[in-house]
Amino acid sequence: MASDVVCTLVQPISGQGRGGRNITTFIFFTSVDLPNQLKNKKLTLVGTMKQSEREIPQEFKPARQRDENSSILGFTKDLTLVSHVPNKNKSVVLLSPLHHDSAICSDLGKPEIIEFDNKTKGAVDMLDQTCARNSEQLADGQ
Repeated sequence: MASDVVCTLVQPISGQGRGGRNITTFIFFTSVDLPNQLKNKKLTLVGTMKQSEREIPQEFKPARQRDENSSILGFTKDLTLVSHVPNKNKSVVLLSPLHHDSAICSDLGKPEIIEFDNKTKGAVDMLDQTCARNSEQLADGQ
């Protein structure tokens, strides 16, 4: 299970401090149960979710009628889910226990969750690019 991978990787920093560390995860590792697992380790999570996850409401998925740069937010007691449309017919869904309101960054007009994810996912993007490059090389027989 992907959450087991994350929990194994964060063991060296688990329980340190007062919960001031955040884990930013990519689509393959984010699940609704992961924030609770990390909370027990005094860690938080912000992560991109798969569009196919059954926990994601249909309204949060890509649709032709959604405007570019529009966002939908959903809240539970402990989690916030945001669906942002950066381009027509595409949406990005993120999960966060850190953000509890619909605050928008005034500079870019995006929800704070999106901006936080963009600022903290540098290593995630680098890993994704490396995996894609290696997959292409394997497919080419290199």
